[in-house]
Amino acid sequence: MSALPRLYYVTTGLDEPNAFATWSAVIAPLFAPRPCGPTKKTPTGSASGIIIGDMIIAKVAFNAQNFVRDEQRIAATPDHLLLHLYVSGGFNGSVTRQQTMIGPGKVALIDLAYTIDTRAFASNTVSLIVPRKLLADVPLDTLTPRLDKFRNDLLAAHILSLQERSAQLIEADVESTVAETVEFLKRILAPSPDDPFTQRKDADENVLALAEAAIRDNLGLSELSPDWLALKLDISRASLYRIFVSRGGVMRHVQERRLLAVQAALSDPLETRRLSRLASDLGFSSEAHFSRSFRTRFGVTASAYRKSQLDASATIQLTSPEVVQQWWMTVAG
Repeated sequence: MSALPRLYYVTTGLDEPNAFATWSAVIAPLFAPRPCGPTKKTPTGSASGIIIGDMIIAKVAFNAQNFVRDEQRIAATPDHLLLHLYVSGGFNGSVTRQQTMIGPGKVALIDLAYTIDTRAFASNTVSLIVPRKLLADVPLDTLTPRLDKFRNDLLAAHILSLQERSAQLIEADVESTVAETVEFLKRILAPSPDDPFTQRKDADENVLALAEAAIRDNLGLSELSPDWLALKLDISRASLYRIFVSRGGVMRHVQERRLLAVQAALSDPLETRRLSRLASDLGFSSEAHFSRSFRTRFGVTASAYRKSQLDASATIQLTSPEVVQQWWMTVAG
């Protein structure tokens, strides 16, 4: 099994000139970062991601700064589509030909074929970058920076799900993962009036996606149960059970999501919580229960798994930002 290329860049601990140079190089294909606000603090950030064939999915955190993409940068770099989910923070400014404001829980649809000038707050985000050529059937010229709440929530759920499982993908998964993501984006960005996926909130696909998001956002909640979830989604328990039959039932699926969330956290070099804290935050009744469940599911202890992932990330940390730039230009070719 061949793991996918990882990206891991941090500026913590670097002096200001080196921190700015590193951050600027990493995001150079997208933007030029600039200081903002009265303090004019040096723009810095961190990124941890996976290259999935022609796509990149990454967790990105940064301090307050301006992001600018001018005509010169557009001419020099391909015009991908950046789907930028703000877990916290946000921005206001001009993207995709419009002035807009984005806050927590919202996905910004940023068409890199156009100039960008935004003022961002300190933010934690998840970014999905897709080359324009994969979305040839989507009328991107009519794209707006924001979706309606229903489609935004579906897209946010998909991005978070992809990011969570990305560290476990191997080369054999790339083709199907890219195809599934592109098909999903086409249905979200260019909805057909005959497609129940984007026209009916009670369609099973939609209920499942929103249920997944509700579970993911509330894994540490002691009240998380079929009753709680049915009330949250405003559906009957019978409908909820029916939708989760193929996943072994609601609570079995919740347990699986907890384990996958731990696995994703332990695969993230930016994650620093102790195992006991992770177990508590993600809803395990005790550290012993967590340890047994993790080893049974993945065949290795959580501490050993974390060490293996950190060892793998150590080589990525030393990789030049040119890795991102080379991917960017290769995909465009």
